[in-house]
Order: sequence, then C-alpha cells, then structure tokens
Amino acid sequence: MTLGYVVSRYPLLSETFILREMWELERQGHKVHVYPLRRVRGLRHARAQALRAPVWRAGWCAPGSQLHWLRRRPRAYLAALGEALWHNRGDANLWLGAAAFWPKATAIAERMERDRVKQIHAHYATHPALVALIAHRLTGIPFSFTVHAHDLFLHRAMLGRKMAAAGQVVAISRFNRALLERERGGGGAPIAVVHCGVECEALAGLAARRTEEGGGAPLRLLSVGSLQAYKGHRFLVEACARLRARGQAFHCRIVGGGGLEKRLRRQIASLGLGAMVELAGVATESEVTAAMAAADVFVLPSIVAPSGQMEGIPVALMEAMAAGLPAVASRLSGIPELIADGQDGLLVPPGDAEALARAVARLADADERRRLGAAAQRRVRAEFDLAANVAQLAQLWQGAAREAAA
Repeated sequence: MTLGYVVSRYPLLSETFILREMWELERQGHKVHVYPLRRVRGLRHARAQALRAPVWRAGWCAPGSQLHWLRRRPRAYLAALGEALWHNRGDANLWLGAAAFWPKATAIAERMERDRVKQIHAHYATHPALVALIAHRLTGIPFSFTVHAHDLFLHRAMLGRKMAAAGQVVAISRFNRALLERERGGGGAPIAVVHCGVECEALAGLAARRTEEGGGAPLRLLSVGSLQAYKGHRFLVEACARLRARGQAFHCRIVGGGGLEKRLRRQIASLGLGAMVELAGVATESEVTAAMAAADVFVLPSIVAPSGQMEGIPVALMEAMAAGLPAVASRLSGIPELIADGQDGLLVPPGDAEALARAVARLADADERRRLGAAAQRRVRAEFDLAANVAQLAQLWQGAAREAAA
C-alpha cells in the first residue's frame, strides 16, 4: 500500500518508535510518505536517515491549497473547517491547534492526492488525527490513527467524532481500548489493540554481551524516560536513598531530558546522592542501547501526574526487557499487560518509594536477575515484536481496503 503518515514533529528522538514502525512497513514492501506538522531542527536522527520515505512539509499559510479546495469542494472545505473549530472549542490546546494547522491540513490533503496515498495514518489522537480527518473529509482517502497516552488521558475533545469517521482506530493497550470504547459509546468499527513493537532480535544480543559483576560490585540501575512528572523519577531518587540506608551498593543512571531536571538535581544533592545517582541527559537510540548493555536492572517508577497524564505502555520498558534486563515498573495503565508481577518483572504501587527500593534490592541477587531477564525476553518476543505487530497493522488496512472494494 501507499501510506501517508501524519506526525506531530519529525524527526523526534522521543518518538523513535514511530520511525521504527515506518521503517518496518517499508521493509515489508509498503511505500510510506511522511507529512510532519512541525520540523525538529538541528537533529540528525539515524533512524530517520535509514528511511526511504519522502518527507513533505507544508507551509503555515498554504493559500494555494485553500483556494484549491474552495474551488473544488467548497462545501466539504467549509464543513471541515467549522467541524474542527466548533468541536474543539472546549479545549484551548486543541482549538488553537485546529486553527494553526488548518492551512497545513489543506496543503497535506492536496499533496496526498498527488502522491496517490491510499491510506492515511496518524500517530496521536490530537493534532495529527485532526489533520488526518481533515484530509479524509477533503479527499475521501480512508484514515486511521493510533492512540497512545496524553491524547487519551488529557485531550479528548472531538475524539468521538474522529473515531466515528476513521476506518480503524488503534489502541496500544487493552487498557486504552476500554477507555476508548467508553468514550465512543455503541456502534462503529472495532477498536484494534496493536502494541508498539521493538526489534527483538537486535536487542537480544545485548543479553549475551552483558556480564554479571559479582562480589559486591555496585548494582547498575538504569531508567530511561523524559524528565516529566508522570515518569515518577523523584520516587526513584527517594528509593535510591533508601537503598543506600540498607547498605546496598549501586549506581543509578537516569537517561532523558525535560523540565524537571533542575528539581531532580536539587533532590539528588539534598539527599547526598551525587556520587550514586546520575542524570545523563538526552541520548540517541544507539546511546540508549549502549546504556542497556551496561545495566543490571531497568527501573521505571511511573505515576499518574496531577494533570491526569500517565504512561501507555512505555517503549523503553519493552526495549529493556527485550535486551534481557529484569525490570521494576509501576502497576498502572497498560504496564501490567507487559509485565506479570514476579514472572517476567516486578510491579510496585505507583509513588511508593519503599516498595520500589524493596523490589530493586530483590534484584541484587544475580540468579533472580537472570531468571526475570530471560522471562522478560520471552514475553516481549511473544507479544511486542516489531515485525509481527506492524504486519498486524498492515492487515487492518488491507482488510478494510478489500471490504471497500467488494
């Protein structure tokens, strides 16, 4: 198929999973075109450079495209504009996005026709799904979108209308599907659960390279995630203080950047953990892989933030498990769909630093790490393999296309 992908920003390190999905679609024989809404400047992303997909960036005004649709389909143009502005009026973020991205949406719609796109797909149910919906209204090209986290937990204006118009709606977890079904109500196409996938075979080699350090060597902890409230890093820092009080030797490396960096640095300093807890900053895909190869335990202490934001199923957690790392994570959202507590990882209550410290201390035992790490690899390979899940996504589109042609 010829696919048109609508994404918020391109290329973006924190959304490497979307790049991997497009790369795998190309590997499986599909043609992908990328239509980003915003540019990320000054970033050379190795995964983006590996894609053959042409990237087309629309201008902010696009007067020619607006005149094109006004002449060709004036009713559809005005109806789509009114729909976007009226049904997003209760959410300032989405309403401003609708107004700002409207010209881009008309230009993207015109370009998609020229590119002979047969299926539009957007990642995130917010601005990208709206642009995909507008392109669908103007061109008639079927569209679908994948729902992740903030686009479901924080910004739901117009979500029901997007679901009603889409050919397929994809949830990354059963937890998300249940929320979407309640939001949509009865009727409409089924909501498919297609997990984000990781490259299991490539990551499996890290387990073979990893060497166990015994005899009192510091336990090497790794956490990967943006420094935002819902990632719960402050509870990891607190758990590290409790580990030190127990006499556990460790080093904790936190990879990621974000607005809470200064606050976390102050917390680390106030607890006297500067020699034991490292804020490593933003890392590339290859740097994250190297960090996983050098770690003993992966920790992701996610919480529900005061805003309501929380995880979907974190891709970094899948990658760590695929790499054979035993993982400690929070029991919330879709994470229990990835980790069965005590079987292929350890789950703790969100925001419980003491439980987090106890779980990490349990993994000071090398045999327990090996057991859970091996089980984690099997779990990810069974349900979160990139090639298998991308094939499932493509089958949804192809099945819908066959039904439409029948």
